[in-house]
Amino acid sequence: MKIGLLTTYFALAEDDDSGIGRHYRVLADTLAANGHCVHVVYPTIDPGRAHAALGARKPAWTCDIVPGRPPHWLTRALRRSWPSQVLLTQLWMARAADRALAHACRERGLQMIETHAYEAPALFFLRRRRRPKVLTRVSTTMGQMMAISALHSRVWGWQAAIERAVTRRSDALVTHSAQHRDALCALEGHAADRFAIVPHGLPDPGEPPADSGAAGAVEFLFVGRFESRKGIDVLLAAIPEIVRDFPQVTFTLAGSRGDGVAWREFGRRHPELVGTRVVSLGRVLSTTLAALYRRCQVLVAPSRYESFGLIYLEGMSHAKPVIGCRAGGVPEVIRDGVTGLMAEPGDAPSLTACMRLLASDAALRHRMGEAGRLDFRSRFSARQLADASVALYQQILSGSSGN
Repeated sequence: MKIGLLTTYFALAEDDDSGIGRHYRVLADTLAANGHCVHVVYPTIDPGRAHAALGARKPAWTCDIVPGRPPHWLTRALRRSWPSQVLLTQLWMARAADRALAHACRERGLQMIETHAYEAPALFFLRRRRRPKVLTRVSTTMGQMMAISALHSRVWGWQAAIERAVTRRSDALVTHSAQHRDALCALEGHAADRFAIVPHGLPDPGEPPADSGAAGAVEFLFVGRFESRKGIDVLLAAIPEIVRDFPQVTFTLAGSRGDGVAWREFGRRHPELVGTRVVSLGRVLSTTLAALYRRCQVLVAPSRYESFGLIYLEGMSHAKPVIGCRAGGVPEVIRDGVTGLMAEPGDAPSLTACMRLLASDAALRHRMGEAGRLDFRSRFSARQLADASVALYQQILSGSSGN
């Protein structure tokens, strides 16, 4: 099959940590490895960086890296209006994507296009009368972000409206958990039968090494941006009690610190822990992150909301027990009490209890880690993602997708 992937996020560089970008990189790699012709259209405001990252690889798929930054004279004219600049960049990128994808369809005979709702890169392409079928993957939408956030802006409202236009024009929709589908239907008014469910998948990192940590030592790993939705404030509130009661427990935090407020406040209150019992690395390369997963004993990511949660798959693939929250699609990834533990979202005592249980029981950590790896291999492999995606493409092309 000749498949086009249109995405404004594509994990080419080692420090690309976007969930959308990683999804499309894994999908492109695996579809191509399975013998399909895959062409990626990647509009970006930093084409130089993308070309450098692509040049360091020899992929089995082809890629158009499309400059998506508006001309300087136009952004300068809008320099006093940040919302207008944001919207202009998104629309300019979608127009560039439309031209590049239309050209790729003509030249390469693409039969099926998959894209994402976030940032709406297919906005203009979907208006074409003669085009291949378009499947849109819907992750956390801007409408959902507005519903759960105390912050509001005109930009978010405009982006939410554009995303809704894209999902309504798409030939079919896909998301990664039944809970997320139901939440989208309730908020956006979609019919449930418009959605297919295809979970994310990841490459198998191979059999994990034996635990090389010191006897009794337990390292908790957090991976994610330092923002409220990821629950970093809840984790930082729970850490002091755990390190007080478990002298051999340490915490490693990997991810962008955002505005740095949460981390600075933690350092002000607990300076004796920073750099010793609690280490914040900031953003790390993918190779470094893989090493952190191999080294740790537990992954903890107490997000207040995740439509799915690729980080939990990463931990499970490395045979680590995972701690998440009963929120969003997470309960469809973590089997509570089997592959990990579930805390209540935003509840530091609940999270503390989960961490305390795993910090004190090596046999439980091992049992859950092994169960998680089996679950990963049986439900969330890259091959399963690719096979399910191709089956859905064929269903849409045959006209029996239910839309």
